[in-house]
Amino acid sequence: MVQLTLARALARAAHWFALTCLMAAVVSVAILSLNSPELWVTVVVVVAMGALLVLFTRHRRIAFAVAYLVVGTLGVYVFTTTVLGVPDVFPSSNMFLVAMPKMALIMVGGAGTTALSGVLWSTAAFVLAEAAAFLAILATTVPYRPDLFTLSTYLVLVGAMVLAGIDRRASSAAQPAIHRAVQDGANRQLRDALDTRAIALLNDTTVAQLVALSVAEPGSLSPGLTASLNYTLTTLHDTNWLTDIDARATIAPQSAVTEKLHSDAWLSSAVYTAIERCRDRGLVVEVSGDRDALARLDASNDRDVGLAVQQCLVNVILHAGVASAEVAIESDLTTISVLIADAGRGFTESESASDRLGLRQSVRRRIEQLGGSVLIWSRPGAGTNVRLTVPAARRQPQSQPNPAKWPTA
Repeated sequence: MVQLTLARALARAAHWFALTCLMAAVVSVAILSLNSPELWVTVVVVVAMGALLVLFTRHRRIAFAVAYLVVGTLGVYVFTTTVLGVPDVFPSSNMFLVAMPKMALIMVGGAGTTALSGVLWSTAAFVLAEAAAFLAILATTVPYRPDLFTLSTYLVLVGAMVLAGIDRRASSAAQPAIHRAVQDGANRQLRDALDTRAIALLNDTTVAQLVALSVAEPGSLSPGLTASLNYTLTTLHDTNWLTDIDARATIAPQSAVTEKLHSDAWLSSAVYTAIERCRDRGLVVEVSGDRDALARLDASNDRDVGLAVQQCLVNVILHAGVASAEVAIESDLTTISVLIADAGRGFTESESASDRLGLRQSVRRRIEQLGGSVLIWSRPGAGTNVRLTVPAARRQPQSQPNPAKWPTA
């Protein structure tokens, strides 16, 4: 697209230059014709060249280009013969006025679709223009002198077309490398996202269960811990964590009414599942706030928010030294926030061990990959508050009842 735009810009500039030369020739000859009426025929020839050039500019067909070359060659011959035939006006043939039609004829090459075709068209026009002018000069008494104006115009136009062709070739060669670089960048981002999700999942499942087993009472496993282990084994066996399957769709079909969907949103959310798992392990969790707001999370966000909440509650079980926590859900037009709070030991995040993956991978990086944010307020002896904020579907304003439809008494 860029190369095509450059080619059109070059063609337009060349044609405007040619039209400027033709108009200047018409004006100059019109002034000279005040004393030499025989010059009027050159005006007709130049106007014919201009009309063909405009037609070629609008349609850009080979037939019009050939016609412009033929008429232009004849016009150069007639123009040169007539102008130099005026006695005692031009001492030599290398005058700028004589070169104007030739320079306009050379500009036909600016409309070439490729650099090679443009150079060939300009070269043909240059040879025809110089040959016609040479034959016309021989028919007059004016001595022949080399025309540097036409030669310079030809060399500048050919140089511009050659440079444009080289740039076009270099750009075409660079495009595959650019595409590969973009693809490699996308692949690296995908690998980083998968690595982050895999590390977080490892901490959510294997590490968490090993820690739970290490602190469990001797003897048979409790029903809650057994269910948690079974769920972990199922998660590691499946690959659903790689997909964005909306588990809530199996509970509330798309055809269900809105009230049914919102009533199931809380029970089918990953946050509710995470809370129930931690309750099975003996943690008392109080929930408050806008629970139905979780219905505005898509499948991927719902799953990751639930796993992040679960990790926060597991940290309460393992490190806070208390048996209770609070979960508060808030929402606005574009975001949903979940606050997990406990009154336990607290900690200083900057001084936590570098091998602790819970907050870093299972919470912070997981939420940040969703485009959200994590805020942690904690200090030793003052408990811990973790606020997870993620983007959600925009809340639809509730429709107001139509007073015209209210029943009358």
